[in-house]
Amino acid sequence: MGCDGMATPALSRKLILGLLSAAALSLPASAAVKVGEAVEVTLRVTGQDGEIARGGAIHRDERIRTNASGVGGFRFDDGTKLAIGPNSTVVIDRYVYAGGSTAKRLAIGATKGTLRWISGKSDHSAYKIRTPSGTLGVRGTAFDIYVGRNGVTAVTLLNGQARFCGASGCQTLTRRCEVIIARPGGAVTKPRGITRNLGLGVPAAEAFPFLAGTVRVPRGFLAGASCAGLAPPLRNNGFQQPTPSPEFNFPERQRDGRDNQ
Repeated sequence: MGCDGMATPALSRKLILGLLSAAALSLPASAAVKVGEAVEVTLRVTGQDGEIARGGAIHRDERIRTNASGVGGFRFDDGTKLAIGPNSTVVIDRYVYAGGSTAKRLAIGATKGTLRWISGKSDHSAYKIRTPSGTLGVRGTAFDIYVGRNGVTAVTLLNGQARFCGASGCQTLTRRCEVIIARPGGAVTKPRGITRNLGLGVPAAEAFPFLAGTVRVPRGFLAGASCAGLAPPLRNNGFQQPTPSPEFNFPERQRDGRDNQ
């Protein structure tokens, strides 16, 4: 994969304000296929199609990027929820309606950063999440995903089951707070309990900020979910010291059939 293009000077001002950059969109809004909406907005943010507000549409082939303080909450038309953490890039690859409020196919590409997924009403076979290290299939599932800059991928299960397949095989997550790690072209580790050091190149609390409580989760996105292995260490007084949550910023987006990460 290539790298994201640099933000233009005009868009760089938005980065300073804690928002993400958005490149120009080549597809007119009238031609886009709506597949869901934004459900959590705390700041006014604009994109190529204008201001993104609560209830604003998201579309197939749309790319969503956040910077160091950007967080977004989205709900697809089948009820699937997707929260995107800071410094992240996600592409809505496919959405094929099955009729009613279900999807025959819902596929996204997670190429950088952190996301939380909560499955909706569609059959589990409809869901696929692509990462640089492999593909994740879900079964009535909630989980967090981290993708590092070198493509290393970690998945922590919150509910249900998930099966991750890489270049050298597959592993299935069945227990809450289990994690697997995969690298591009390499094997997938066996599931194990999450700990503060997973060998990802960053602390686990940075890879999974929603679980660690260092980034506020959008309302309705399993905000109370936590794993004991990520609990902050005890200080001398015997009490855990909480980490303040950063300002909740909402991202802009870019429509693109493929991410250039």
